[in-house]
Amino acid sequence: MARKDSGKVRKFKKSFTGSQVVDFVKAHINRVTIRIGIAILAVLVVIAGYSIYKRYSSYDDYKVLSEIKTDSGSSSRYLPYMDFVIKYSGDGISYIDSDGTVWDETYQIKTPIVDICDEYIAVADKNSNNIYIYDEDGKQGNITTGFPIIKVEVANQGVVAALLEDKNANYIEVFDKEGNKLVSHKTLLDENGYPLDFSISDDGEKMVVSYITVNNGAMGNKVVFYNFSNSGKNSEDKIAGEHAQYHEVMVPLVRFLSNDTAIAVGENVLSVYHIKDKSELEEEIKISDEIQKVFYSEEYVGFILENNNSKNPYRIEVYDLHGKRKMKTEIKMDYDHVDFSGEHVLMYDDMNCRLISFNGVEKFRTTFRGEMNGIVPVDGGRVFLFMTRSKIQKVKLK
Repeated sequence: MARKDSGKVRKFKKSFTGSQVVDFVKAHINRVTIRIGIAILAVLVVIAGYSIYKRYSSYDDYKVLSEIKTDSGSSSRYLPYMDFVIKYSGDGISYIDSDGTVWDETYQIKTPIVDICDEYIAVADKNSNNIYIYDEDGKQGNITTGFPIIKVEVANQGVVAALLEDKNANYIEVFDKEGNKLVSHKTLLDENGYPLDFSISDDGEKMVVSYITVNNGAMGNKVVFYNFSNSGKNSEDKIAGEHAQYHEVMVPLVRFLSNDTAIAVGENVLSVYHIKDKSELEEEIKISDEIQKVFYSEEYVGFILENNNSKNPYRIEVYDLHGKRKMKTEIKMDYDHVDFSGEHVLMYDDMNCRLISFNGVEKFRTTFRGEMNGIVPVDGGRVFLFMTRSKIQKVKLK
């Protein structure tokens, strides 16, 4: 049976011409469009307001989310590891998670050098011959070197590189976690140069070294890349690139920030390199004032610089890996520790803490009631781990 129209519908059909119906529909659509536009605009205003609030708001206190009791001496230090921290000193090393101590290993080391990459930890005794390898399950092995250790780095599969020194030469040697030697590179000052610093990529396949060189009695500096992967096997001495544009400027720091990106920091310059099979200089930034501290993450490189202002004698500058300056802020105090926390700069010493956003807004400042051993950012914004001699607190700024 055919469906009948209601009286209201029949009346509608009888009351309007075709053109009037079109005009009515257009008007209705316009009203709906305006309402939707107003709703979208309201949402955008709320989002913009929240963004502005978040950008310029600050915190004056913190809430303790959880707390773990610890027994730390004054010489204990902390580093971020997995979802929590490791604690180390000359007497041993511990892995601590949110429930407490996972494992605790003892040793006797005069001057511990510690490096972490993903789940692996390398601990060496500077100027001795011992390297210990750990992961989240505890000790995994140890390495004995033929010469005293200056520096170590570990890769994400447990491969360890060490800078070694004897009376006549320096060595850069690479070991697997079982202690087998994979690479040995000997350097002499009058031939290769003297290694100031080195770094290996997270995958253990690439290395960068900064060398002091002597040529006809004149000292210089060069940065050399090595490629130990299959793509570099045909290169002479595994060299993947040599960069000598520094001349007499010393380059005391080189570091891989990812498998394919490395930085070199000289007395007045920041260089950003990209390396696949060969190394290429991507960016070079001149630094106008004396560098006091360097800090870095996978995305940014920061400096504490001397500043020509008696009221604010220091300056923070932060650059991304494309050479764009992200932050420039004057400060009064040079803190002992400086690090990134997302797009913020975290500065602290044993009594004071300050957090500044890239746009120069002070997000948090406090003076601690007791001595602070370490602070570790958790979420890049509001959550941190505060470490003292007696406890580790997970806190949220408020």
